[in-house]
Amino acid sequence: MNKITKDNLNEFIKYYHEFHDSYITNVNYDIAKSEIELLINVCWSGEPILKDDNAYQTNKTKMRIILNNVEQCNNKEMFSWDYINKVFIKYIKLDNKEFICFASDEQDPVIYIVCESIKYEEIKDDINKSYSYIDS
Repeated sequence: MNKITKDNLNEFIKYYHEFHDSYITNVNYDIAKSEIELLINVCWSGEPILKDDNAYQTNKTKMRIILNNVEQCNNKEMFSWDYINKVFIKYIKLDNKEFICFASDEQDPVIYIVCESIKYEEIKDDINKSYSYIDS
């Protein structure tokens, strides 16, 4: 797994296009480990390619994100149509201690998590079986 750090955070957000049009499919909270696992169907990754039919190949992928040593967590009921417009991932300070914050959106997130560290990996499976996106 790869770790999100201050050095690679902006590159990570840019590479995955701020998770625009992506969906959280699973939230698994292991209370004993103080760890949350998110599974996200990511619509945009890398450099989109304009195809001959003027549709974009968006390089869809499935991502597993592990948020370690959770300090705060708040989530609302999620629906299949709750997509991410622009993910919010930033380092913040609480009680003079540094944490990283993950929120599905900055203004009105369906999930908001403050933790000590975030790791991620792409899951190699056929994302098109469980996730469809109409390019325009």
